[in-house]
Amino acid sequence: MDGNSTSQASKRLATIVAVLTFCAGSVSAQHSHAAGVWTNEPAGANVVVDCNFSSTPGACGILDAYSSAEVASDSSAPLSPSGVLKSTLRAGNSAGGMQLNFATPKPNNREMFMGIIWRTNPEFQGRPNSNKLFFLRGPQANGVWIFGNSALVNGSAPLIFGHNTGGGLLDNSHACSADLGLLCFPNVGPGLLTRGVWTKIEAYVKSSTTNTSRDGIVRWWINGVLVGNYTNLNYGGTAGINEWVWSETWDGGVNPLPTVDWNHFIDHLHISIPNGGSGSDIPPGPPAQPTLRSITVP
Repeated sequence: MDGNSTSQASKRLATIVAVLTFCAGSVSAQHSHAAGVWTNEPAGANVVVDCNFSSTPGACGILDAYSSAEVASDSSAPLSPSGVLKSTLRAGNSAGGMQLNFATPKPNNREMFMGIIWRTNPEFQGRPNSNKLFFLRGPQANGVWIFGNSALVNGSAPLIFGHNTGGGLLDNSHACSADLGLLCFPNVGPGLLTRGVWTKIEAYVKSSTTNTSRDGIVRWWINGVLVGNYTNLNYGGTAGINEWVWSETWDGGVNPLPTVDWNHFIDHLHISIPNGGSGSDIPPGPPAQPTLRSITVP
């Protein structure tokens, strides 16, 4: 399972953290949507990003690494219509899509939470060997959530976590599948994603004390329902977690080539640091009262 190496991630972080730190005071340019939406966010978490993508990622302090993200209009967006972020891999191309990076103001967080409203286009074909979505990672951990590990069956496949960290740095073979416990499958529910359908995904990571202490936590939810729950992982270690990344293409290649355009759409992104105190809105004001459509929230 390839992907961006930990060393590459660290180098990239060093070059972008200054830019993103400059934006840290304005990363939440709209009211927080935490109330009633991100139902699994730990209480008291400090919100560092709450972005409705009515404008470019940069307006929320997010780096669009290749200037490839497109702001589009989609009235079906369930949380904050009509502005959505659109990523495209063109038919017949071997590379494309977007990469987004957000480095947290604090460099070595012990915990991190993310909520995202996402869908593909209905025609999305997907790579037979898996489709990267997002990372919650740090200098010694490169973990990624992927859409399926085989060809999509009837348009659906599980959402899987992979520690994706090379060099033998992490070994989770006591808890997960494949080489050195590389793949952690849903272990509570089926955890299926379906192409073309707006879906709320939430993820939470707590770093292990060390790279061998087996006390790290990784959990993820689909539409508010817990589907993956691992409480004995090696992940993050003393370096912690400090970056959210969206990146779709495995080492810049796609095989076989897509025969139609592949799109990812993001309606909303929410990132917070648990145990960091209360988040504040910019501008100040009470939390918004959103209405989610086409997503079941308990």
